[in-house]
Amino acid sequence: MKSKILSSLYVIVLVIIASLIAYEALGNSQGYSHSVNKLTNKLQLESNIKNEGKKILEKITFSWYDGYSESMDELKSLKQKSEKYNKNAFRFTKAFIGLVLLALLIYFIGKQMALLSGLIVLSIVALVTGWFAPILEITAYQDLPMLGNTIFQYESKSIVSALMKMFEKQQYVIAGIILLFTIITPIIKTILLIVITLQNKLHLSQKKIQFLSAIGKWSMLDVFVVAIVVTYFSMKATGKTDANLQIGVYYFSIYVILSMLCTYIVSFKNK
Repeated sequence: MKSKILSSLYVIVLVIIASLIAYEALGNSQGYSHSVNKLTNKLQLESNIKNEGKKILEKITFSWYDGYSESMDELKSLKQKSEKYNKNAFRFTKAFIGLVLLALLIYFIGKQMALLSGLIVLSIVALVTGWFAPILEITAYQDLPMLGNTIFQYESKSIVSALMKMFEKQQYVIAGIILLFTIITPIIKTILLIVITLQNKLHLSQKKIQFLSAIGKWSMLDVFVVAIVVTYFSMKATGKTDANLQIGVYYFSIYVILSMLCTYIVSFKNK
């Protein structure tokens, strides 16, 4: 009885800590995307032309008019803000990885099914965060004479937002594949893991375990599908392009690894 209470308390504490860390990481990653969007708008062709005019006006008025300086200060402030958001997002992601490693260590020391629930909980938190956190940012830019670095396009996409955009553009085949392997399949796998773990008699779950193992063989398709999304959006940009992975990729990868590991543990214990 005491062991069950401690195990339940452990899972509850793990849920709270993991959720808080993931929430902060998600919030900072979205804040980064919003601030970079604002920064991008101020570096587009029309804005750069206006800034060049402000620069000339400031020079001929001997800085009596300081519109250009104000614009540069605003750009600097936005850049610092975006860098802070990005740094915090990756900092909380590292903290989440540390929590996962700690939970794995606790499981392999205790080797109890109740402790396995903690790993499943972490995989759920990682999955949900991986759905909504940005997975990739694309910046298309070009250096123009006199105007300097001019941004033509900026996109930051999560799995969910990418999925919605594909449906809007009626690209149903790609959208269907992504929906199947990044949303539906993970939900089924997670539900089966929870049901099997909560059952006291493992031999009663033979069919569920076999089905779970069969799904587990296709686990790497999750990563492959995310790679499709990344490639798709990186090819949509034109001109000089910078593509940077965002924290959504790491959270989704954590989910894939944890789900595969939990499936192996359940199957191994059954054997």
